[in-house]
Amino acid sequence: MKLEFYWAGKEQVFGVAANEGIEEALELLYSIPHGQSISVEIVDTNRLPRERLQEIYSRACAPAVWKHTGIRRVFGTKRRGDGPFFGREVPALLVYEAGERHPTSVYPHRKPGRGPVVTIRDFLSEFDAPVRHQEPGAGATTRQ
Repeated sequence: MKLEFYWAGKEQVFGVAANEGIEEALELLYSIPHGQSISVEIVDTNRLPRERLQEIYSRACAPAVWKHTGIRRVFGTKRRGDGPFFGREVPALLVYEAGERHPTSVYPHRKPGRGPVVTIRDFLSEFDAPVRHQEPGAGATTRQ
């Protein structure tokens, strides 16, 4: 499994339901158990051109469509569904299953219908382990 976390730093984060527990999510990201083969990459979106971030958002749309989860209003607005907040004001986590080239899930997202928002913290809390601190933006770390 590969996890790609996109964000612009906590000073950029909106105070919305999708960002609930984002600081705890960062700690959880670094505490994934050693026994699992998971690659974690943290990407500072301040260093990415808007066009590149838009390409990544477009990749994130596919699993949302397949799973009938809502990301348009999580990363945008009712009128702007092109993801203007993706990875900046609303951090994003793309999940890739082993051997897959395209993401299989994206967090945060809204459950099918008008369900609640599933945050990044909600997903990462499934990996229950002691916290291992690491500097954000340090690049990719692989856990074997």
